[in-house]
Amino acid sequence: MERMREISQGGGTFAIKFRKWDRQRHKGGDVVSLKLARLRRKASDERIKHSSHKVFLTDTATGRALVCWMCLIVELNGRRVSF
Repeated sequence: MERMREISQGGGTFAIKFRKWDRQRHKGGDVVSLKLARLRRKASDERIKHSSHKVFLTDTATGRALVCWMCLIVELNGRRVSF
């Protein structure tokens, strides 16, 4: 999280891969790959349930706002991530 924060605050972007959460099967699903992502402001736990365990992103290539669970992040800038 700290590295993503540093890059975003500096106006840069990062590449990230994460698994979508499959609500029906209650496990990680398809992999999403973003090449030009940036963090956006986190929502409060009062507004969005469990927001402190989620990463709020913007795909700067499309302008689309995305949310992923921290534990489902697979790679950051081509490096495997483990929790």
